[in-house]
Amino acid sequence: MRHSMTSRGIPHRSSACRGSRYRGNRYHARVALVALGMVLGLSHQALADNYPSKPIEMIVAFGAGGSTDTMARIFAKYAEEELGQRVVVVNKPGAGGELGWTYLANADADGYTIGLINSPSVETHPFTRAETVAYSLDDLQPLANVVTDPGVLAVAADSPWQTLGELVEAVKAEPRSVTVSHEGVGGDDHLAALNFADDAGIELNFVSFNGNAEATAALLGGHIDAFEGNMSEAATHISEGDVRGLAVWSNKRMEAIPDVPTGEELGYDVMSSASRGLALPAGVPDEVYTQLLEATRKVIENPEFEAELARLNMPLDPLYGEEYAKSLEASQERFKALWDENPWIEQ
Repeated sequence: MRHSMTSRGIPHRSSACRGSRYRGNRYHARVALVALGMVLGLSHQALADNYPSKPIEMIVAFGAGGSTDTMARIFAKYAEEELGQRVVVVNKPGAGGELGWTYLANADADGYTIGLINSPSVETHPFTRAETVAYSLDDLQPLANVVTDPGVLAVAADSPWQTLGELVEAVKAEPRSVTVSHEGVGGDDHLAALNFADDAGIELNFVSFNGNAEATAALLGGHIDAFEGNMSEAATHISEGDVRGLAVWSNKRMEAIPDVPTGEELGYDVMSSASRGLALPAGVPDEVYTQLLEATRKVIENPEFEAELARLNMPLDPLYGEEYAKSLEASQERFKALWDENPWIEQ
């Protein structure tokens, strides 16, 4: 090869030679990238082929005994049949679900951590608690909605208030004299009670619990005056006469509690429900996500699973994959607009 000489007599490579070496480096870089892609692809495929090879953790962001926990344990039982592995329910309650969902968002995206998410809380926390919340909807990969559970306002059987109207009159006479439970600021219970109080022109005294099982116990123990929760948590107590339902926040009376009037019947423009679904940490390999989605679909479509939920007054409301994700995004946008217009605060 012919080289030119520098002023110091040092051979100087031609531009053609330098270009050849540059092209060689680029070639090797491309080969390395292709090889890396093949390795990653093979590792993802190997993960999918062997999935699941160990127990799966199912995170519940509320305490044991509540409706979310109960649904999770029923789902886990049927999911084990479909996946051929144990599904272990782990309760991580606190901050209205925030602690559990943060844990879920930060878990390894390998399909071995699934979580129950509760709407609207999972959507509202990122903007109502922006200074402290360490997750966003983008950190979660929605799998499927399972149930949608209407809101209920109830009092203990020995309460002096027989109707919602009587409770309203008592609070008007003495503002903030009535204590009402909820599972966390920005959750469906809290928002339903706020909307009702606003519509009725009253001021309630809110008490937050880590789960509605705790709230129900507090109501029955006489520690709070009223319970704002969901039908699945109140229906049995209403049927057994321990609790008196004052209103159900749905567009029709519910078969499980037919004597409880709707808010609309009583003159209140309040609609509320809790949706409970499943999500993964964002970034789970497509093959694993598809396996979990199909297993979830089979569980939800299993008549025995539906029957178990029906006995617990949990109405199935399935929504899968991308459709579920879009539903959560739309819900977040709707609640964010309400928050920007009139922020709700802890009371």
